[in-house]
Order: sequence, then C-alpha cells, then structure tokens
Amino acid sequence: MNKHSSSTRRYPRNSPQAAANIVALALISNGEVKPSEVAVLEAMRVHEQLGLTRLEWHDVVHELCIDLLWSAAHGTDCRIDGRMIEQMLAAIDDVALQRLVLRLCTAVVNADGRVDDSESIVVLAAIDHWGLHPDEHELLEPLLYGLDFQVTARSTRRV
Repeated sequence: MNKHSSSTRRYPRNSPQAAANIVALALISNGEVKPSEVAVLEAMRVHEQLGLTRLEWHDVVHELCIDLLWSAAHGTDCRIDGRMIEQMLAAIDDVALQRLVLRLCTAVVNADGRVDDSESIVVLAAIDHWGLHPDEHELLEPLLYGLDFQVTARSTRRV
C-alpha cells in the first residue's frame, strides 16, 4: 500500500494478516479497546488461530491504527467507511477463514456486554459480504437485538 493513501494497507488474499486486519477493525471500531475485549482475544489465542505470532498480531492492530490516524491527520475523517470495510472483506474469500474471522469478531464485540453500533456495522458487513450459513444465525442475535435478547413462549391466556 502507498503509505500516503487514505485507505488501509492491503495484505495478500487469505493471509493471516488480512484476516487479522478485520478482527483488529472490530476491536477498534468504537474508538476504544476495553480490557474485556483484550482478555477475550487473549483467551481465544487470536494470534495463534490466525496463524500469527503475538508480535505479528500486534503489528496488524498498530498498522491499522496508523492508517486511520494518517487519514485524520491529512484532512480526511478517521472514520471507517463502507469502502474500506468492503476492501478489507474482499481480501478473504476462503470460507473457513471467513467463519473464523466472523467468530473472532463476534467474540470481541460481545466481550464487554455491550454491542456498539460501530462494532455491529463491521460484523454485519462481513455477514452481508460473505453470506451467512444457517448454522451461524445465533451470531446475529446479539448484534440485531442486543445481548439481553431472549425468546420466550407466548402465553395463551388472555389478559
């Protein structure tokens, strides 16, 4: 990537770094990284699941932050736009890797017990871009309905 471009750097298709870049985006999308989010990623050994060393994982997160801050320092918003998300998602076309990234992103956005709009945008964009297998519909419920959403049977008794 041209260091002076307003978009994020590009990684090779289906590379561990391309996958990590999306998880990193979910991690920082609301503008803060909470201890509970870091703890979940550490417990899940995110770097190992993605095929990276701990240092390589931290480098991807750091590089994403640098790219976003560079954009802000050069007159463009530091916001994560749809074009940028699509570019990042397009770098992953391996279905197994997509599902891994989706599980990791969902875990990180659910880690603090609250799903911010900016966090759900990243995960929902991935679901939309990659398609969602019916077995993974439970990933959507917290994003669409909130973490405290529960289905309960309706009473047949009229009140």
